Amino acid sequence: MADHTDEDTAPPATVYVVDDDPELCESVDWLLGSIGIKPEICHSADEFLTAYDGSHPACIVLDVRMPQMSGTRLQERINEFAPHVAIIFVSAHGDIRMSVSTLQAGALDFLEKPYDPQRLLDTVQAGMEKATERFRAYQLKQTIQAKVSLLTPREREILALVVEGLPSQNIARKLGMSVKTVDVHRARIKSKTDADSISTLVRDVLRFDVEVPTDTAG
Repeated sequence: MADHTDEDTAPPATVYVVDDDPELCESVDWLLGSIGIKPEICHSADEFLTAYDGSHPACIVLDVRMPQMSGTRLQERINEFAPHVAIIFVSAHGDIRMSVSTLQAGALDFLEKPYDPQRLLDTVQAGMEKATERFRAYQLKQTIQAKVSLLTPREREILALVVEGLPSQNIARKLGMSVKTVDVHRARIKSKTDADSISTLVRDVLRFDVEVPTDTAG
């Protein structure tokens, strides 16, 4: 499954500059343009949410303090539908507590205004790479999650126990069935998820933190 992914499936990351200061947006637009990056400029959180739907990699240069919706509130919204983006916060009013909280919520970096032009360029270029990498991983996770959702409740229950590290004998004892029946389920799980092997599937479930919902109704 994840062993033969196409490294070119993700398009290049788009850079968004979200700031209510027109002069700053213009200067960042010019600075990024000097190295061949054409950013999308958004003057408010709402404008950004209209422009971006999470369907491609994005590196976002985001002001902390904006009217209506703050940058930190926008970060919360983005995390709900596009946790794969790379966010670089900028603020003229930055403090240690604010930068720590944004980084803990997944931001890539926090720059204080006025920022060093070269540092901004370096950070944005790193952010574009990180955004593409995160987007690929997100796509893989969604693919695996969708395949896991095709399993029956019993198959998901067995998969969850395999993920916990239980061998077939222990699973059979725990669920009150024969080892042969467990192995039949394991074969079906492998087939339905297009996995190279159960161990490959388990590795990907753990690597991408895929949820294996268990309800024993089936």
